[in-house]
Amino acid sequence: MKHFPFEKDSELDGFEKLTIHQPDDFEGSVVCTLIRKTAENRPKDVMLHVHGFNDYFFHDHLAKLCFENQIDLYALDLRKSGRSIRPHHKMNNLRNIQEYYDDITAALNIIGELHDGKIILSGHSMGGLITALFTAKYQKDKPISGLFLNSPFLEQNKDILTRKLLIPLVASLGKHKPNLLVPGGFSKFYGPSLHRNFYGRWQYNLQWKPHVADLVNAGWVRAIYKAQQALRAGLYLQMPVLVAYPEKSYAGFFWNAKFMQADAVVNVKHIEKYQQHIFSPAKQTVVIPNAVHDLFLSSPEVVEKTFTILLRWVQRIQSENQPEKHSGHDEF
Repeated sequence: MKHFPFEKDSELDGFEKLTIHQPDDFEGSVVCTLIRKTAENRPKDVMLHVHGFNDYFFHDHLAKLCFENQIDLYALDLRKSGRSIRPHHKMNNLRNIQEYYDDITAALNIIGELHDGKIILSGHSMGGLITALFTAKYQKDKPISGLFLNSPFLEQNKDILTRKLLIPLVASLGKHKPNLLVPGGFSKFYGPSLHRNFYGRWQYNLQWKPHVADLVNAGWVRAIYKAQQALRAGLYLQMPVLVAYPEKSYAGFFWNAKFMQADAVVNVKHIEKYQQHIFSPAKQTVVIPNAVHDLFLSSPEVVEKTFTILLRWVQRIQSENQPEKHSGHDEF
């Protein structure tokens, strides 16, 4: 078994990280970072978590829940996010979704050297879009036993004119003017609904997950638009797929406690519509009442219920029994 130089993580007590150097891109040197719980003896089965836009891994509670149930959770801070940001980077900068494929491949290769069990790929929000496309492309080459999508980002949460006219125009501009900054973003109340310094219960680095994200550029818009269009053309996956997302979305111009029980980032109707373009012989779709955009940053009760569903799904994969095919939605 190869040795990899994990070091103590500066963000989470009881965790360690591995910095993975990648080939230079349009901004110069880039890295991604693999994070895991520190332990002498590790479960053989693994879940690899990929975060979303304006995000990074700080979900120590999820890693501990997994570990207690014989699942070793590894998390990937993608290039230009979280632990992987460098001074010469624009946060979240992107020209093509496949740039992230190199990060996921590197993580899977390392996990494959350290574990001989099943590997579940998990993606939240933009990470759900990335992992779905990655899995469709590399499922014959990579040891992925299942795909879990946590509120995948399958459409921009904008009005119909913006989605149908403005975004395609900006995406076209992004081919030649990728650094053109464009307005956008998500609700400014999502972050305060999560962070314990405001209305929430979670502690995380506000420099790496700010309440208001930096403006994206046209190159990012183009990359996401093309990725979402590729998914809508249909993804055909050979392994079990679990898609889970909140029951409702909420938008408002002023703070309201409803932000703490609904998705304030994406429109769940878009998830419901476009997840149907992901095909699998063993696909399960679950709608979670009172959940926020990141299901595992919801209330303790919702986190527990969501993890119970995830664990049962993983255990079926571990026992090599395929989940039953579902034609509709499951609800609590």
